[in-house]
Amino acid sequence: MMGTHPDTKSDLRRRLRARRRRLRGRAARRAAALATRRLTALDRWQRARHIGIYWPADGEIDTRPLIAAATRAGKRVYLPVIRSSNGDLAFRRHRPGAPLQRGRFGLPIPPRAGAPQRRLAGLDLLVMPLVGFDAAGHRLGMGGGFYDRTLAGRGRCRRPLRVGLAYACQQHPAIPHDRWDQRLDRVVTDRTVHVW
Repeated sequence: MMGTHPDTKSDLRRRLRARRRRLRGRAARRAAALATRRLTALDRWQRARHIGIYWPADGEIDTRPLIAAATRAGKRVYLPVIRSSNGDLAFRRHRPGAPLQRGRFGLPIPPRAGAPQRRLAGLDLLVMPLVGFDAAGHRLGMGGGFYDRTLAGRGRCRRPLRVGLAYACQQHPAIPHDRWDQRLDRVVTDRTVHVW
């Protein structure tokens, strides 16, 4: 683990989760709209056909405008589903208006029946939730390690492009990280786009 920063992951996670939960109502909707506009302007978004996008929970920036934009553009959207066998993620096709069921941790997921799955390598772009990020592309998640496990072994391969979506207030000077933590290729916020 990085030894130069006094914050532990759990301490930092608690503080940053509280910070993002404070954004509500009109301010949160405006931030989601701005972040959606920035993300959909990216060249890689415009070329992408198959996109993994999380469903928002626990104060995460709302991805529903992004899902709607993807659908309007004719892109296929896949929501992450935690597999009980090994704790990594599968990606099931989501069509807006189709029913969702409660998965692990109560997160909405497409039902198995009638929802085609796509492998990670078959996604062009993966929009990832985060609790915090820093200027080096390190991501602090919720602590389950689901994205890290899923991306492990892929190295810095081209597909999918790893994009964190966040409020600008979730940036932190230095995120504590371990050797198995997976870095991001981009972070898109309501204020800017970070590229690594």
